[in-house]
Amino acid sequence: MPWMKRLFSTACLGLLLVLAGCSSLTLAYQQLPLLAGLWANSYLDLDSDQRARMKVQLQAWQAWHRREELPHWQALLREAQAALDVGFTREALLSLERGARASVERSLAHAAPLAEPLLASLRPEQWQHLQQEMQENTAEWRERHAGRSGPGERAKRYATNLERWLGGLDRATLKQARADAEAWHFDLQAMAQGRVTRQARTVDALRAWARHDLAEGNALLMQNLLPLPAEQAYRDEIIASVLKLLNGLNAEQRGHVRQHWGDWQRDLRTLHADG
Repeated sequence: MPWMKRLFSTACLGLLLVLAGCSSLTLAYQQLPLLAGLWANSYLDLDSDQRARMKVQLQAWQAWHRREELPHWQALLREAQAALDVGFTREALLSLERGARASVERSLAHAAPLAEPLLASLRPEQWQHLQQEMQENTAEWRERHAGRSGPGERAKRYATNLERWLGGLDRATLKQARADAEAWHFDLQAMAQGRVTRQARTVDALRAWARHDLAEGNALLMQNLLPLPAEQAYRDEIIASVLKLLNGLNAEQRGHVRQHWGDWQRDLRTLHADG
């Protein structure tokens, strides 16, 4: 769910949520260049030389990220743990979002010069393939969220992301979380237009990188992380639901969350030390 990722993860920490869904955060992070390469190839339809070049650049980016950014991820987890101890506020959630967005900005600044030669080598048909894949992705997204099954789909994704972030939740808490999500007012047309807008910006950003306008590309991608006016009400509903859940946890549940985040801290320290 896009707003769940932007709310308490924002791209780079969204990556942490995805990796944490695997059986081993450490193993998944180590496989990141391979996983990212497969994802990028599905959108860009790279040839063998381009794939080889991308593999080298992804490995270089990961080495930098492991060395420079994982300590920032650990700091954000400590900030989240402190907020859990005293009670989460809207400002605490937004502070985590700002910290994650800063991590994204640093990561993009390092990725842009590494990606520029590959993007400059793309042929017209590869750019067309990227746009076609994005259009198909949006069509599939619209189909999932349209009709009577939409609220259930959003509720399922909300619960999945919550458990990735907080660890296992009891049945009653998950049931209430799903009920909250199903009650959100979801404007399909506005959300679909938001996806189209961000996809167009993404293509413009990658084209900017390809012509060595790295600052413009970075600015466009960072703009993608900000809500559009039509999305603000939906964002506010999600924030309210997350705060309600976090501040409704009992002492035992908060203990499980601390343990879950402590496991993340341990894995991140190991990854950083091994770098």
